[in-house]
Amino acid sequence: MAEGFMNHFLKIHGLDGIWGASSSGTMAIDGLPANGLAVRVMSENGIDISRHRSKPAGSWEPPEDSLFLGMTRDHVNCLRNLFPRRRGAVCLLGEASRPFYEGDILEVPDPFGGSLASYREIAGVIREMTMGLLNSLRDH
Repeated sequence: MAEGFMNHFLKIHGLDGIWGASSSGTMAIDGLPANGLAVRVMSENGIDISRHRSKPAGSWEPPEDSLFLGMTRDHVNCLRNLFPRRRGAVCLLGEASRPFYEGDILEVPDPFGGSLASYREIAGVIREMTMGLLNSLRDH
């Protein structure tokens, strides 16, 4: 969902030719479609992620200027282990979104296995964080 929101906001603001978002999972199985509830919630937000396919973190080589954003501290630790030379480019999405994201939640729980309501709640948090991140990037 974060990839979908971020790429959507980048396009709206005419920044999609400068930056882009790509997601991978610390526990992902390669090639699986996005969860149906995630697809539905993102569609409710005007974003189509139906063509998204999972890919494991570490299965591809990100560009040198990449910023690695984890949803949880466990994700951050995993990414730092997978990309030890890039440790300084790894942080929580919630932290990277400051000061523009003012929510109390810094770690985003995985809604997998939850209800439609939980997907909507988490999507709202991710939406706010990705807008905060966009504003932070535009400020620099």
